[in-house]
Amino acid sequence: MADAELQETIQHRFPRFLAAGVDYNDAHTMLSKVTRMDQWLPVWEELGQTHETMGEAALADGRLLTAGEAFQRASLYFHIGQSVSFGDRAEKERMQERQRAAYAKAAPHLAIPASIIDIPYNGDSFPANLRVPASDGPVPCVMLTCGADSTKEEFYTLENEFLKRGIATCSYDGPGQSLTLKKWPLRPDWEVPVGAVMDALSARPEIDGDRIGIWGRSYGGYAAPRAAIDPRMKACISIGGFYAMVDLWDRLPFTVQDTLRFGFGDATVDQGRETAKGFTLEGVLGRITCPLLIVHSGMDEICPVEESQRMIDEAGDDAELVIFPEGNHVCDNIPFKARPLMADWMAAKLAL
Repeated sequence: MADAELQETIQHRFPRFLAAGVDYNDAHTMLSKVTRMDQWLPVWEELGQTHETMGEAALADGRLLTAGEAFQRASLYFHIGQSVSFGDRAEKERMQERQRAAYAKAAPHLAIPASIIDIPYNGDSFPANLRVPASDGPVPCVMLTCGADSTKEEFYTLENEFLKRGIATCSYDGPGQSLTLKKWPLRPDWEVPVGAVMDALSARPEIDGDRIGIWGRSYGGYAAPRAAIDPRMKACISIGGFYAMVDLWDRLPFTVQDTLRFGFGDATVDQGRETAKGFTLEGVLGRITCPLLIVHSGMDEICPVEESQRMIDEAGDDAELVIFPEGNHVCDNIPFKARPLMADWMAAKLAL
């Protein structure tokens, strides 16, 4: 791998792929085929197409669960293909459309099916995937908040951790995330779009509107605490989040800077640095009234562990900090440790 950008991408993302549900053999097929960044998207599209074709065959045979799993994996692969591709916006959006379409085919056939819902917002709407475990009555729900380069379709394996504990999951693409960037950029006051999600969830009879929490990774680890100032929120988890984006900007890998400036709608990384000044938790954390869990990693190469200390120092008494010294960014290299801990914590807080 002579391509420096490719080396950086693999280093930061390989554990994440596996945690999200990429088949180990597919991951190594990718490593054997991709030697330059311009090969990234087509190779992942080819892998995704293989699983989508398998899903179509299973669907035709009436093997619905197999079909759902194949379509879900295809959606994930299409997502990974577009996630670090910024040179051709039309091509990126084409892959995002394939991602959504494959997930739509998976949704009714998953072991716990998904409903694709629209969240009314700003005279328009943004999409969410809602999965609800079987229950005799309304259930608690956790909103899963993406990072700047993740999308709701990446959260299937994470959703299952909460679903097993009787908690519904609502994974959403807020402003600036995935195809919503065609309508709006990322915004610092994330409590606004999350308020719209809470409104929509509270109106659904299968969801207990008095037991709604939020979880967020990376950029979402900033956005979730911003949203937790909503007094309706009952619990908040932030993993791998930052306190003030601009303070990190010059030490971020170029691929991360490029991802963020793209989400801001900026043309250059220098313009992105200026926009980043508005994304801060200063003066926010002390306003959170619900329980807050901050999870961070000792070897986080994106948001250094010191960011978690800045967060906990300003948070109230009902805040906890858990650090995994061996964890990489968002603990993607140790999901078997971090995810059950977070799911158990959320289940306890939403039990009420």
